[in-house]
Amino acid sequence: MTLAVIVTGASGGIGAALCERARKDGYTAIGLDRQHSSAADIHLQVDMSDSEQLLALGAELGDKYNVKALIHNAAVQPISGAGEIPLADWYDTFSVNVVAVDAIVSGVKASLATQDGSIVVVSSVHARATTGGVTAYATTKAALEGWVRSAALDLGPDIRVNAVSPGAIDTPKLREGFARWGSDTAEARKAVLRERTALGRIGDPADVAGAVAFLIGNDARFITGSVLVVDGGATARLGSE
Repeated sequence: MTLAVIVTGASGGIGAALCERARKDGYTAIGLDRQHSSAADIHLQVDMSDSEQLLALGAELGDKYNVKALIHNAAVQPISGAGEIPLADWYDTFSVNVVAVDAIVSGVKASLATQDGSIVVVSSVHARATTGGVTAYATTKAALEGWVRSAALDLGPDIRVNAVSPGAIDTPKLREGFARWGSDTAEARKAVLRERTALGRIGDPADVAGAVAFLIGNDARFITGSVLVVDGGATARLGSE
């Protein structure tokens, strides 16, 4: 039976690239998302904030497939500052960004263990250096990296657990965020972003997928509990410079 890779948030820009890379590497890509993912071999429509649904789904997938990797990419990003975030947004953000991966793991960890499997979560540079107005998102990404460190101890030695931490990646979500300033201002902001990034460009979803492919592969067999930053060197620069 072909080994399977489960990708949450499979319909987005990074999610689609993750599915495409998994298929290229010979895995069956199982995409989980609210929206259909044409990049996955198998798409399952799932509400990533419904932990009970994910518990049941994880058990089903663990029984049905030989799972090589679980890649948790699904995330929500409410735009609100500290003290202004509706409680419903807090709960939804934690449920999708953090709790969802743990719920799925409960069902697939036995299958992962038999395949020397791997869990990779897609964090963000916002876990360590952020901006105003995305408090819930930044908080949950920091919590997600804490989960990675603890889960690496809980699930080792049979399962490795790591994170990638992307910077600005050229996805529909990023373009939507820039568009709210208007086309002229958006282009100016993009230019500043490229200028302040050591590699002089905004990242491509394939850059993230390549880093994830490394972490789930045999070349990373002695790496667990780690965060691999994929930001073109953006966070290497002092913010006060």
